[in-house]
Amino acid sequence: MLYTLLFPALRDIALEAAGTSLEALLSTVGVGVDWALVNQPVVDWARDYTLQLSTSLTDVSNKFVTDEITAWMESGQPIGALIDSLAPMFGPTRADMIATTEVTRAYAEGNTATWKASGVVTARRWMTAEDELVCPICGDLDGEEAGFDEQFGNEYDGPPAHPRCRCYIQPVVRESND
Repeated sequence: MLYTLLFPALRDIALEAAGTSLEALLSTVGVGVDWALVNQPVVDWARDYTLQLSTSLTDVSNKFVTDEITAWMESGQPIGALIDSLAPMFGPTRADMIATTEVTRAYAEGNTATWKASGVVTARRWMTAEDELVCPICGDLDGEEAGFDEQFGNEYDGPPAHPRCRCYIQPVVRESND
């Protein structure tokens, strides 16, 4: 998505810069230019550079989010503090979405790894917030059990099922028949 947003702008800027420099060259040297030959290298450069730039920006964003979530988890502060720390980079709306979604993911993944290693927990149970904001996707998954190597609804490894998902998982412990 970032590539799709950046490429047209970078391409247009690069083409405009190439045109300006060629006009200056034409007025100085008086040489004709085949624009088809000039435009393709400019477009190729813009495509390659946009891919590098979007990858770099994504890496920076991912590291920033990871660092902020880690610091927030260690701090014990309410989720509003995490949203506030993400907002300068992403704006308040997107910061709220990222915080909610990624904290849900982090806790679900952390719990799953711990329960799996325990040898006591045999499965996981999908739970919703059980309020009027629960979406149809999550409502259908509420209470469903899945083993560690199974998916919920044959589609989800665990919460979140979508951005802003507020679901969580519970451990399922089977009593032994000893």
